Amino acid sequence: MEKREYMEQLIADYNTIKKFPEESYEAVYQKLTLRTVSRNGILKKVDMPDEKSRYICEGYVGLFQEMQDGLKLFRIFGPSDVAFDEQSFRTKTPSKTVLKALSDTVFLEFTLDAENELLNRKPDFYYLALEVAHRINKRNLEQQTIKDRKFKEGFLLLLNKFPGIGQYLKNRDLADFFNCSISTVERLKFSIMNDHEGRF
Repeated sequence: MEKREYMEQLIADYNTIKKFPEESYEAVYQKLTLRTVSRNGILKKVDMPDEKSRYICEGYVGLFQEMQDGLKLFRIFGPSDVAFDEQSFRTKTPSKTVLKALSDTVFLEFTLDAENELLNRKPDFYYLALEVAHRINKRNLEQQTIKDRKFKEGFLLLLNKFPGIGQYLKNRDLADFFNCSISTVERLKFSIMNDHEGRF
């Protein structure tokens, strides 16, 4: 698809929050960059500020935290999510996170400066921006609730939330995400996926 078609996808989504005439989005369109990244492509490196927010059109992105024993999966973003390290983005400060494409991914990218300029030019978008921020927080809490479950229950909820995600996550990623042992993941993962094959 072309940028205009992905933009229409974004508009249709955001119209469920607050409806604006399509021409109102023309200024937004000018500020957005369409990007396609292959699986394992890095969107944001460790010790760098996150300078972009990314509206996910297709695919999955992982937010990893650098720890003493390596990178640990902390958050997953899928279609209609905004993928970014929010604190780093808002403060323009470096952080110990990495954003990496978990699958081939297509997204629309937006800088903080572009966001501020747009809101100054089109104050009507302030309400939409606030509601999108509220949705981001709500989805973060929902994902945290999934992470807090035992692996067997949490993994099923994750597969329901992000169809097909199981094929893109390594056992180590799942163990880090659910704060459990790799042996637990190895013992249960494939039986869960096989038992529910066709549902996801």
